[in-house]
Amino acid sequence: MSTEERPGGSAEAPTARDAAAAVLRCRLAPGVRLVERASGSWVVLSDPLRVWRVRPAALRLLAECQAGQTVAAAAAAAGLRPATALRLLERLAEQGAVYFEPLGVDPPTVSVVIPVRNRPKAILACLDALDRLVYPRDRLEVIVVDDASTDETPDIVARWTGSITVRLIRLPSRQGASACRNQGAAAAQGEVLAFTDSDCLPAPGWLRDLTPELAIPGVVAAGGAVLPIAEDGWLQRYEAVRSPLWQGPARAVVRPRAPVSYLATCNLLVRRECFEAAGGFAAIETGEDVDLIWRLCATGGRVHYRPDGVVRHDHRDRLWPFLRRRAAYAASEAELLRRHPNNVRYLVVPLTLTAGLAGALAAAASRRARLAPLGVVPPLVDLALAVRRTRREGVPLAPASVARAVVRGYGAALYWGSVNLSRYYAIPALALSLAAGRRAPGRGLRATVGLALIGTAVADWVRLRPRLSLPRFAAAHMLDALAYNVGVLVGCARHRTLAPLRLQIVPSRSSGHMPQEHSSPKESPSPGKAGVTTTPPGRR
Repeated sequence: MSTEERPGGSAEAPTARDAAAAVLRCRLAPGVRLVERASGSWVVLSDPLRVWRVRPAALRLLAECQAGQTVAAAAAAAGLRPATALRLLERLAEQGAVYFEPLGVDPPTVSVVIPVRNRPKAILACLDALDRLVYPRDRLEVIVVDDASTDETPDIVARWTGSITVRLIRLPSRQGASACRNQGAAAAQGEVLAFTDSDCLPAPGWLRDLTPELAIPGVVAAGGAVLPIAEDGWLQRYEAVRSPLWQGPARAVVRPRAPVSYLATCNLLVRRECFEAAGGFAAIETGEDVDLIWRLCATGGRVHYRPDGVVRHDHRDRLWPFLRRRAAYAASEAELLRRHPNNVRYLVVPLTLTAGLAGALAAAASRRARLAPLGVVPPLVDLALAVRRTRREGVPLAPASVARAVVRGYGAALYWGSVNLSRYYAIPALALSLAAGRRAPGRGLRATVGLALIGTAVADWVRLRPRLSLPRFAAAHMLDALAYNVGVLVGCARHRTLAPLRLQIVPSRSSGHMPQEHSSPKESPSPGKAGVTTTPPGRR
C-alpha cells in the first residue's frame, strides 16, 4: 500500500486540454471508495488495496465524476481548472482508479487488416464474423493480405459476397505477418487501423467498444480481451486462463514494465497517422506487436486496454505446436531488449520477508532447525508497524484490511519470485544441481526449482479456476514454464546476449508501511503490489 498526496494547484495547460475536458466523462473503477474524515480526504482502491491521500478539491472532483458529470463540469464544481483536473484524473487512470468515456464522438473510419496464409476455412469464418460487426458500413473496410498462399485461400477471399467491403492484396512471395500488416496499412483508407488474425473471430461489438478509446486525447492505440473460440481439449482449457493473449478483466493503461505491458496484434487498433509515424511493424518474426506498443509509448502516446472489445482466438490444442510457440515467444525477448534495453524485468522484494527467509534458511543449514520459525518475526513486526502507522495517520482502513494487504504483498513477492525462477532460471539451476550431485547444495537447488514449478502451478489453479483438474493443469503449467525457459536460452544464444536473464531487484523497505509519496504515479513503482514483476513481452 502507499498514500500519495495529489497537488491541487492550477498549472497552465494548453487550450486543447480544456476543450478535451468538456467532451470527456470520467468514471470511477469498480472497487474505488471516496472517504472524507477529519484526518484527510482519501481514495481507496480495494483490489489490490491501495490508498491515496488527496486534497479536498480532488475528492470533490472525483465525487462529481462519480455522479456522471463531464470532467469540465466536475472541475468547475471542485474549483479546479479543467486542464488541471484532467491531468490529475489521467494520473489516477494510470493506477487503475478511474477511466474515461468520450461523449458525442462520431465513429471513425476503420480499416481492418488481416494477414493470412493457407487458411481457407479460418479466413472464411473470420470474414463471416466481421460481417456481423455492429458498425456503420460506410465507415468500414476490410483488407486481407495473402502471404503467397499455395491453396485456395485467396480465391475464397476474392469470391466473398458479404455486406462488408473486402479488398484482397496478394503478395508474390512469402514475407511474413509483419510485412503483410504493413502492406495492408499502406493501402488502408481509414483513420484507424484495426488488426486481427485469420484464426480469430471478432465479436459484433468489437469496433463499437474500442474505437471510443481512440477519441480520448493522447490515446494512440487500444486493444481488448482475447478469449478462446472453444475449450474442448485440456490444452485449450489451460490456454483459456493462461494464454498470454489474455490481459485480464480490468481496464488498464498499457506501458512497458507495467502489469499490462503490451497488446497482441490479433486485437489491436491504432491511429493510422501514429502507426505511420512510428514506422509500422518491425521486420521481426515474433514480438512485433510488443515492439510497436513500446515505440508508441516511447514517443509519448497513451495505449489503453479495454476488455469489452472482444476477439476470440483459436488457441492451440496440440502439445508440440503449443510448446514450440511458447519457446518462440520467449526467444523474441533478446531482440526486443536489444531494441528497448531499459525495459528489463523487475521484481519488488520486501526486505523484511527476505530477512525472515534468510534467517530461516540459515538456521536450517546450520542444523538449528528449531530456530527456523523465528524467521516469521521480521514480517510480523512489519505487519504490526503497518497497522500502527495507518492508525496514527488516520488512514481509513481496518487493521484486518491492512494485515491482509501485507500478507498479500508477501505472497505476491514469493509468487513472482517463483515465476521468474521457473520461467528463466529453472534449466540452468537444474544443470548446476546435477553437477553438484547428491551434496546439500544440489539437493537444495532441485528442491527450490521443484517448489517454484509446482507452487506457481497450484497458485494459478486456485486463482484462475480453470475447467481442468489440478494434475492436468499443473502438467501444462510446468511444460509451459520449461518451454519458455528453453526459448529464453535459445534467444540468448542466437543473439549472443544475457539481457533476457537480467532481473532488476527493487528492494522495498516494507510491503505494509505506507510512506508519503509526493510524486505522480508514473514516477514511482506501483503502490501496494509488493512482488510485482512485469513479465516481458515474450511471455506469450
